[in-house]
Amino acid sequence: MTPTVFNLLNVANQPDSIDWSAHTQLNRNGARIHTLFECTESAQRIALIRCDAGASAAAHHHNGHETFLILDGDFEDENGLYHKGDLVIYPPGSTHAWKSSTGALIYATWGGTVTSQQDLMQHVSTAPEYNNSFYDGRHLV
Repeated sequence: MTPTVFNLLNVANQPDSIDWSAHTQLNRNGARIHTLFECTESAQRIALIRCDAGASAAAHHHNGHETFLILDGDFEDENGLYHKGDLVIYPPGSTHAWKSSTGALIYATWGGTVTSQQDLMQHVSTAPEYNNSFYDGRHLV
C-alpha cells in the first residue's frame, strides 16, 4: 500500500490550489474544509481547515482527541490565541468554541466524533466519564 503525500508548505503558500468544501456543521461559519483522510467506522479524520476573517464555531465536544497546527493566520478559543506554527493538542473529552479574527489555515486531526454542546448535555448523563489520570500531555499519538 502506498502512502498519501501532501506538502503542507505548498498549501500554505497556495491555498487556492486545492478544492474546499463548506464546513458548516455544528454552527460553524466562515470555514471551509479539505479532507485528507477519513474513517467513518472510527470517526478519525485528518483535514485542512480554511477560515475566513471573522470565522467562528459554537461550543462543541470532542469525544476523541483533537490536534491542530496553525499553518497561517490566527485562531482563538477559550484557552488562548494561537499563531502560525503553534501545535495545539486537546485530549479526549475536550469542549471549546473558536474564532479567527484575521483568518487561518489549519491542519487538523480528530480521533473520534464531534458533537454539539447541546447534544452533549443530552448525552452526558449516560456517558461514562473519561479517565485521563494517565494522560500527561506529552503523547502525540
